[in-house]
Amino acid sequence: MNTPKLICEDDFSVAWARAIETLKNNAWNQWNLVVTICKPLLYNDEAVVLMTDFAKETHKVLPSQVQHTIFPQRFYKGDRINNREKFYRWYNRFYARTRSMEHSGWGTYFKRMISYPTKNGEECDQLGNIIDHINNRRSNHGSANIMFIPTIGNETNRTMGGPCLNYVAVQTEKQNGTRVINLLAVYRNHDFYERTFGNYWGLCSLLQYICKETNSNVGSVTCVSSHAYVNACKTGLYDIAKTILDRNEHRE
Repeated sequence: MNTPKLICEDDFSVAWARAIETLKNNAWNQWNLVVTICKPLLYNDEAVVLMTDFAKETHKVLPSQVQHTIFPQRFYKGDRINNREKFYRWYNRFYARTRSMEHSGWGTYFKRMISYPTKNGEECDQLGNIIDHINNRRSNHGSANIMFIPTIGNETNRTMGGPCLNYVAVQTEKQNGTRVINLLAVYRNHDFYERTFGNYWGLCSLLQYICKETNSNVGSVTCVSSHAYVNACKTGLYDIAKTILDRNEHRE
């Protein structure tokens, strides 16, 4: 059945752990898994260390590497929007080097946010345009601006190998007289073994960047996984999720 499952947690790592728990109870497959991270600025260093060590042990991509495919935190120094060009320049140098590495077709999310290919052969800075739109309009509450990731064609129907993130919606709303921005991300096929922890982390970082560049308050991140699954190292993954949940309960 594809009845939606809803998870709401403050911390992105706890939200991920709850999702792993849900997947374990559903034979490691779930359609329409909806996860909301209520406080994207929260950061659980212990959980990141656990997942990083696990990735190293299983020879998989590190969570920080996955995070940087959505928002390359290392290149953003917290400068205001007049340094966007420098931020992009540093990122593009790094991106060019990654194209010669193993799995060079992977990791294009942020690149497509700032350089999406158009029909006339030019590139569109979707992210920059949204930030400018928010900054230049006095009243844009209740709107949602979309950043598309796949290009029309084969990328939209590959089971594996194409971008699994379909789009990101930047949602603006008004709360108590101030502007709040939320993110909605939709994935068509979501790997909770190797990708999702870093995906959640990256989406939280992306929202923080947009809010800083638009002088807005940070809202929530909601991630819809059309198909969520785990296909390897299930016992080890669940043990980490259980550790994160147990430690979270002791902190509360």
